[in-house]
Amino acid sequence: MVTKEEFLSATINQISQVYLGARECCRCGCGGTYISTSYMIKPRNVINDKLAQMRLRKAQRLVNSRADVDFGSHYVDVQTGENRTLTFYFDEVKNGKS
Repeated sequence: MVTKEEFLSATINQISQVYLGARECCRCGCGGTYISTSYMIKPRNVINDKLAQMRLRKAQRLVNSRADVDFGSHYVDVQTGENRTLTFYFDEVKNGKS
């Protein structure tokens, strides 16, 4: 499980992709969009490290401000508004961590 401390110190080289969209929805992409980082093993989406970094900083600020957060085994989901979320995936990264 990704811990709060790990997420607050995370950098994009640990993240494979980022979801932005509806929170109360599956993550197939129908309720939001994905971007990949250049650290993802086999990117399935547009690669945009700069945008991923901006979204990570925003989510880290929200976590520090006590936003609702779901820490999973390979993801962190941060509520950004009513039924809106940013989800960061810590799997499928080139450094071999899953």
